[in-house]
Amino acid sequence: MNSRRVVLTGLGLLLLHPPLLRAHHSAAEFDFQKWVTVEGIVKKFEVVNPHAEIVLTITDDKGTRDVTFEGHSRNNFYRAGWRPDSVKYGDRIKLTYAARKDGHDGGYVNSFVTAQGQDIGFKLPTVSAGRTPTP
Repeated sequence: MNSRRVVLTGLGLLLLHPPLLRAHHSAAEFDFQKWVTVEGIVKKFEVVNPHAEIVLTITDDKGTRDVTFEGHSRNNFYRAGWRPDSVKYGDRIKLTYAARKDGHDGGYVNSFVTAQGQDIGFKLPTVSAGRTPTP
């Protein structure tokens, strides 16, 4: 009876905290051989674990739209030189990212230049010939 109570209590706690139920996904959707650089206005710059989320308002030949990018963990951002006050809502930044394989907007952040000109970049691991590096 005690083990049943423990299991039910654990399941109840998970239901109260849905983010624990989300699975971590792979980076297979990104083409780490195709780098793109864009400039945009920061609408959201949230550096959290397991991945950062950056939303930029971009204007280009497709028009003006909000584009979402995924990035490294908070720890990796910090090691690369980012600090909580490095990027603010409304800043214009330049961002380099691995494009989505399906051609949709967005991608995986590799580096960015802040409005103050600070270059923050993430080194990709070296890999043997023929393998795609993953962040």
